[in-house]
Amino acid sequence: MTFHHCSIIGLGLLGGSLALDLREQGVAMAITGIARRQATLAEAAGMTLDGHPVFTHLSAELSAVRNSDLVVLCTPVQTTIQQLAELAPHLAPGTVVTDVGSTKRMIMNAATLALPPAVRFVGGHPLAGSDRAGLSHARRGLYQGATWALCVPPGAEEAAARLAALLGQIGARPLPIDPDRHDALVALTSHLPHVTACALANRVLCSEYGDEVLAFIAGGFRDATRIAAANPAMWRDICLTNRDNLLTALDSLTAEIAHWRAAIASGDAPHLEALLTTAHDRREELNQGKK
Repeated sequence: MTFHHCSIIGLGLLGGSLALDLREQGVAMAITGIARRQATLAEAAGMTLDGHPVFTHLSAELSAVRNSDLVVLCTPVQTTIQQLAELAPHLAPGTVVTDVGSTKRMIMNAATLALPPAVRFVGGHPLAGSDRAGLSHARRGLYQGATWALCVPPGAEEAAARLAALLGQIGARPLPIDPDRHDALVALTSHLPHVTACALANRVLCSEYGDEVLAFIAGGFRDATRIAAANPAMWRDICLTNRDNLLTALDSLTAEIAHWRAAIASGDAPHLEALLTTAHDRREELNQGKK
């Protein structure tokens, strides 16, 4: 086994799905689940796989990580930053600590300050998930084929190799990347689309037409705003911990929309069709795996 005892802190969609995959693949002999809410712990206690409990131990206390050789933080970004300091006294030398946060720079900095030198931190971010949150939505195979970004600080190369081997066993595709580069990229591919979907949902569903708009909502609007249903507290943390990159991305989108507005306002049919054609072609290339 790559690791013997894995503790998962935060038993929502990501943490619960990870536990299911670890148990199914037999990657960890013991799996400890840690959550603050008793209702979540009770739900976790009832989780089984092929008639066997998924978790070997459950606790509301971070001190329950004391016998772990791998700790995975599956909590919102600001909570993860806070928990790193709280975890420090309970981590044995040689423990590998990682996370699943959507931003990496602030978490990496916090880990450097908070964790003992003998503990190895590797920043992680699986590009998988759903607009549905909570342990009830956890499922096997969530990470199958998903890119799992890994930010590896100096001295943590061996820990990262062990973690990458574990991720490969559950079907993920580990991708080493610098944390600043990671945050700039996800600002464009993940954070900008989420803010845009939320802004669109607010504009339409809180419009001056009230409930009259509901009869005119079809698949296009639902597809474009699906991700707006995701956990607001989690996304608040993501936006604030990647503020500079997200603001740059928003400025670039504002400039792009200005091109569209100008083409529509001027009645420039060729320019408008060119913009539409570019979007169509690039999206088709993505569908066909060429992008």
